This record gives sequence, C-alpha cells and structure tokens, in this order.
Amino acid sequence: MILDSIRLLYTIPNFKTAGSQNVLLSILRGLDSEKFEVFIAVEKFPELIPADIPFSNQIHIQNTGKLGQDLRQFSKVLKAYRIDICHSWDYKSNFIEPIACRLNGVKYIYTKKNNAWSKRWLLKSIMAHHIAYDNPEMKSRFFDAFYLKSKVSFVPHGVDLNKFKLNENQPKNAFNLCCIGNIVANKNQAQIIEALSHLPNDIQLNLYGNEDETYKDELVHLIEKNHLQDRVFFKGFVENEDIPDVLSQQHIFVLASKREGLPVSILEALACGVPVLSSNSGGGAAYILESGKGGFIFKSTKDLVEKLKLLSKDEDLYKKLRQDAVENAETRFPLRNEISAYKKLYLKLMQK
Repeated sequence: MILDSIRLLYTIPNFKTAGSQNVLLSILRGLDSEKFEVFIAVEKFPELIPADIPFSNQIHIQNTGKLGQDLRQFSKVLKAYRIDICHSWDYKSNFIEPIACRLNGVKYIYTKKNNAWSKRWLLKSIMAHHIAYDNPEMKSRFFDAFYLKSKVSFVPHGVDLNKFKLNENQPKNAFNLCCIGNIVANKNQAQIIEALSHLPNDIQLNLYGNEDETYKDELVHLIEKNHLQDRVFFKGFVENEDIPDVLSQQHIFVLASKREGLPVSILEALACGVPVLSSNSGGGAAYILESGKGGFIFKSTKDLVEKLKLLSKDEDLYKKLRQDAVENAETRFPLRNEISAYKKLYLKLMQK
C-alpha cells in the first residue's frame, strides 16, 4: 500500500474485446506510482489482465444484471479497496458504477469513446463528476446542455513515440495497403476491397484483426467475385507490441469505418510514417488529419480509388505525406500529453 496516494480504480469490460485496453494501459503505466495506486476491475477474462499489474490490485466483477445486487457488489469493491476515484472505460451506458460512487463518496469519471447516445447515457453523464471525450465533435453532439458543460474535458488520445516511429525499410515489390482492426461490419473493410478492384494489380491489401466469421465470409465472397484472391490477405490478430513492425511493411493505412471516436490506429500509423486515408466516421479522423497532415479523408469509394492512384504514382507527394505524418503525431499527439491531461483531471477531482 502507498501512503497518501490517490487510490484510482479503472473499470473496463475486459482486456480481450473492449477496444480501449491499450489506451488504458498506456495511461496507467505513465502515472506517477508515488501519487497514484491503481486498481483494475474487469467483468470477463480476468486472466488477461497484464502481468505487470499486481495481483492484489486486480478485481473480477461478475455482474448479474440485477440492479440491487450489482450495486451492492460494486459498493463493496469501492469500500474494500478504499477507492478515491473510479474511471470507467466501459463502452456501455450502464449506470451501476456512478450510482455506487455517489452513494459511497467516490469521484466518478468516464471516458466517452463511441458515438452511441440515449437517455441512459444522459443519466450516466448527469451522475458523473466528470466526463472526458476523445472526439471534438462530441461536445456539441452530447454535452452541450448547461448542466454538463462545466464537467467535460476534451482529451485526445496519444501515441507512444518511443514505440511507434518511422522505419524507412518499406517493401519495393508491391504497394501495400493495410487496415488494422477487428474484421467486422463497422470497420467496413468491404469498401477497401471494392476500391482495390479498380486499382492496378501491383496494389495489394493486408487485413489484420480478429475476424467475425459471418462478415469474413461476405468479404471472401466479394474477393472471389472481383478475382482478388492473390491481392487480399487476411493476416489475423496482431499483438500491440508487433504493430510497429507490421506498419513498417505498409505504404498506406486505410480506415473505412462507419463509426469511430478518435482512432488510435490512425495515430500509430502516422507515427510510423504511414500516410492515412480514412472515412470521416464521426469527426475524430478529420480532426487528426486536418489540413492534410499525413493523410486525407475520402468521401466515397470513387474518391478513395482516386486518392490511392495518386499516392501510388506521385513519389514526391507520398514522401511529403510521410514526413507530415510523423510531424503530426510528434507535435499534436504524443502519449505524454494524454497522460498529463488525466493526471491534472484526477488531482482536480480530489481537490473538489
């Protein structure tokens, strides 16, 4: 136990499918251990909590779906571990946590990462002591009410520049496009495959991520229909620590998602000097790539095709975009900025 430290509880559904696990871990590992003692609570797969988190600081919560029972269970956790601040990284609108925190005098903050909204999200927001959001458009979309304005902060994600950095050793025998993310309908890899069917044969696509089998079957059918079997490759899940090596072998990162917050995958690509073409899936990508800083937003499949043709042929433009990509990541999105913002937020909450 650390004396006089802030006892901080992070909650996240799990470290397998939650989506923000690497963001959470980057922040946790960057906190001053003399000022913060950090605990992690998960609902599923507790065995996947990283080994560098002390076992005594790992908490497994088994929710029943019954309000009273789950509320009592979470209250017991808050009391047993004497938590000062609970920071939720849950993507759901469940409000068990803020109620329990209010009842037990614990400060509650959640990070809004997706574009879902409902009356339950509003209730959760009203009960929260503070809300962080990672997409600049969310303020006007969700938090414009006078009773929320004073307790929201824009905290864009950051990228570890010691880990994600420029590598000049790109392959010469093909022009590689890639998408790193779950193979699911929301990621819309089908649009990239459709674009590929209108591009020269030396351009190929590498898809990385866990696969939804039903959606993958749709993609395979589309690949076969367009005779792209030798140009589209399913590479499977890639561990976070291996992503820099993967990006070093790519020329363009393409994200065609239908809905996103502020995609960390784009930041990682930029830091590695890989230009990005992205859909404007909620405003986050447009914020990252404003003024063409390392990439562009595409508005349609035709637009994506035209931009890919241009970048694959114009070497001077491509080199400039690579330089702009690295500069964008280094000047606007270093991980230290995100960690510093949350540190200040935690200290401010404790002062109140």
